[in-house]
Amino acid sequence: MKKLLKANNKLPIGVDIIRIVSGGIIVSFGFEVFNAEQMAGYMDWLTNVGMPLPGPMAYIGKLSELIFGCCLLIGLFTRISTVPLMITMCVINFIMLEGDLRTQPFYLLLLFGSFFFLGSGRISIDFLRDKKKSGTAQ
Repeated sequence: MKKLLKANNKLPIGVDIIRIVSGGIIVSFGFEVFNAEQMAGYMDWLTNVGMPLPGPMAYIGKLSELIFGCCLLIGLFTRISTVPLMITMCVINFIMLEGDLRTQPFYLLLLFGSFFFLGSGRISIDFLRDKKKSGTAQ
């Protein structure tokens, strides 16, 4: 469990930049939760593909993009935050888009999977938290 919460201080800064940018992208999609017209469109889409409870599922998906996207953006609980994001991207890609691997949700799924295994780097709250813990332990 400790490994899931720990930053990876051996990553190049470029990986942090990719994490921050992909977090920002997913947060921008998460803000659609505040647009009633767009949410109605997502609910219709989920209804058309036969998803049970399309209303709650649309809001759960968009809220996970917003909340966990913010966590990814700032590097807070990075590895854990990628799990709901990967689930959301799987639903979008493999159910709503019928498994097309040439879509933005699939590429985001790959990025989130990478951050699950890599963790956050030195530009993250995870790193600052680890640094604080190790500084107080000495």
